[in-house]
Amino acid sequence: MEEEEFEHQKLIEKVTEYVIVRKDLALLKTLDKGSQLFANLLSDVLVLVFTVLAFLFGSFALSFYLSEILGNSYSGFLIVAGFYLLVAIILNSIKDKYLEKKIMNVIIAKFFRDRK
Repeated sequence: MEEEEFEHQKLIEKVTEYVIVRKDLALLKTLDKGSQLFANLLSDVLVLVFTVLAFLFGSFALSFYLSEILGNSYSGFLIVAGFYLLVAIILNSIKDKYLEKKIMNVIIAKFFRDRK
């Protein structure tokens, strides 16, 4: 009888230890995933900021160059702005069919990349 009670006590201790270990493992996995997402987001934002800056300064350079070639101080900027307007119209027309799905798939793939 006493030996049976000892076995039950040992089993309860093992189950309690198992639950604690599983809880700690879930916490560590959550922390790992959160830190991966934060690092990924931060690096993507930095790349985006520097890409936008390079694009902006390149646009200014192209606008000044076209203005110099055409002899007007504003014509180069109008041409570049018209080009960007055309690109925006094209992107707006195709965003539902192509862009949004691809962006969603990239985000989902990044979230689940360590499960392969």
